[in-house]
Amino acid sequence: MIPVIAVAHGSRDPRAAQAMAAALTALRARRPDWDVRLAFLDLNAPSVRQAVDAVAAEGHHRVVVVPLLLGSAFHARVDLPGILAEAHVRHPHLELVRTDVLGPDRLLVAAARNAVAATGVSRLDPSVGIAMCAVGSRRAGADAATAAVAPRLLAGTSWTHVRACFATSTPDVVGALTALREAGARRLVVAPWLLAPGLLWDRACDAAQSAFPDIRIATPLAAGDAVGRVVERRCLDALADSTGVLRSA
Repeated sequence: MIPVIAVAHGSRDPRAAQAMAAALTALRARRPDWDVRLAFLDLNAPSVRQAVDAVAAEGHHRVVVVPLLLGSAFHARVDLPGILAEAHVRHPHLELVRTDVLGPDRLLVAAARNAVAATGVSRLDPSVGIAMCAVGSRRAGADAATAAVAPRLLAGTSWTHVRACFATSTPDVVGALTALREAGARRLVVAPWLLAPGLLWDRACDAAQSAFPDIRIATPLAAGDAVGRVVERRCLDALADSTGVLRSA
């Protein structure tokens, strides 16, 4: 069996770990030849280091590591590569295959679109306004890259109003909803560009509902099978490509 370590961010909110574990259940059913394990960068166990050490102790010679991240911020660019470089020193004969992040994959965009429709709004209703809420980043350009995803939620629908907003930066969710209402949207939906629920998401929802009591709230992306399908795609791509592989000397 091929060991696969899916690496989530980690959260003090237990719902986040539960959601990420559930998101991998369907993947395990589709790929019985893969040993899919969940690990965390912070705040939860097992850590990435613990997961890699366990794989090495079991005698495996290759492991695929998938960052369960939507963007290429610090954790994807610095934190995880550093952890894996340290692991390679400890286990020089273990081949570490690191995949790309999940990113704005079309399956995840479709999952966000489906979550909006699941709140009860019609895909044919042009008065729907969507505030796509992401965490936000201090890295220059990161929020702009996330905002570029928002218009893709409209594909295949009659929706015309969408704004990106952020839990930790600007515009915030209330600002986005206000702009949507001023632009003519009448049925407002907050759609998380987030994998799992957590404290930041709760805070954004509370603010949105306080300002707009009739708001509809969509579910995070891990609620369906899209995350598992993207993980599968990233693994297959990485196994077919030597990019990102730390090989033994």
